[in-house]
Amino acid sequence: MKVRYSETALAEINEIFAYISEQNAPAAKRVVARIERTINNLGDFPEMGQETREAGVRRIPAGRYPYLVYYTVEAEEVVILHVRHGARRWPWEDED
Repeated sequence: MKVRYSETALAEINEIFAYISEQNAPAAKRVVARIERTINNLGDFPEMGQETREAGVRRIPAGRYPYLVYYTVEAEEVVILHVRHGARRWPWEDED
C-alpha cells in the first residue's frame, strides 16, 4: 500500500529533528529514522495502529521513542496526518 505524508506531518518530523539535534545530532537522526521505519511498516500492515476516538484515525508509537504517528487508511493509501510527542493530547483523548 502506498504511504503519503501530509504537509503537516512532514513539518512535524522536521521540527522533531531540529529540536533534538540542538542537543544531539546523532540522536536526532536515530529518532527520525525510527519514525520513518514505523511509517514504512504501515504500508505493509496498515491496520497495525490503534484506533483513536476520532473516526478513521489510527495511531502507532515509534518504537521506544515517545512519538506517535497518527494516520488514516484511504482506499489504497496510508495518509500520515501527524507525528507528535506522546505527551501532547488531542481534544478527543481527554481522560474520562
